[in-house]
Amino acid sequence: MTDRAPTPADRDDALAAELSLRVLPPEDEIAARARVEAEPEFARRVEAWDERFAGLADEISPQAPPAAGWSRIDAATTTSAPAGMGPRAANDDAPRVRFWRRWAVGSTGLLAASLAAVAVLAVRPGPQAPAVTPTPVAAVTRVATLTLEDGSVAMTLVYDPVSGELYLAPTDEMKGDARVPHLWLLLPEGGARLVGAIDGSNTSRRTLDQALTGLAGRAPQVAVSMEAPGHTPSLDAPDGPVVASGTLQQL
Repeated sequence: MTDRAPTPADRDDALAAELSLRVLPPEDEIAARARVEAEPEFARRVEAWDERFAGLADEISPQAPPAAGWSRIDAATTTSAPAGMGPRAANDDAPRVRFWRRWAVGSTGLLAASLAAVAVLAVRPGPQAPAVTPTPVAAVTRVATLTLEDGSVAMTLVYDPVSGELYLAPTDEMKGDARVPHLWLLLPEGGARLVGAIDGSNTSRRTLDQALTGLAGRAPQVAVSMEAPGHTPSLDAPDGPVVASGTLQQL
């Protein structure tokens, strides 16, 4: 964590993380995917992020989807095609379904993990009566790539507002630091709220309590401070230096 200008490798790593999370604008994603095909080193960076995210799905307990689940997925991801052609995807990227498929499978090819992730995070329980369309719930999965001051990626975060679970995938940037990283929500009205101490070396997940779920759903940014071992800062301000931050985006 030195004060250096971001290198091309740092910028490539951040781009690879955002491509893996499927949060790039369409034009940028097309360009990034072209680089995956043309540049083996960049492709390896993307695959490394896929594997980090895939590890988080190992902790998700398999659950059976609701009876109407698969029909809801089919209706949401296909649309009519011109005469003589089969159905095509309503959105060729199908970002939400493909993201969780990538999250669960990564480079492992484990179909069972993929289905578990889809069942838990993509097919959320809803009314069983097909004739009634439920009112949409304002709950959108949010992601953030947290970077250090030098531009290198410190970790990627995913928040699922339905389950209240926060998924964290750190890089090696904070590994070996004797201090303890603490995660913060930066609030839209100003100020910050402590989430708690986090693992800066390994992928992890935590379920937010009720007091934090609402804040996590509207916070524009997240940040990480480094605190002395055994010390817990106050809920509204860090005592140690803030070393990484990132903007929360809707998935």
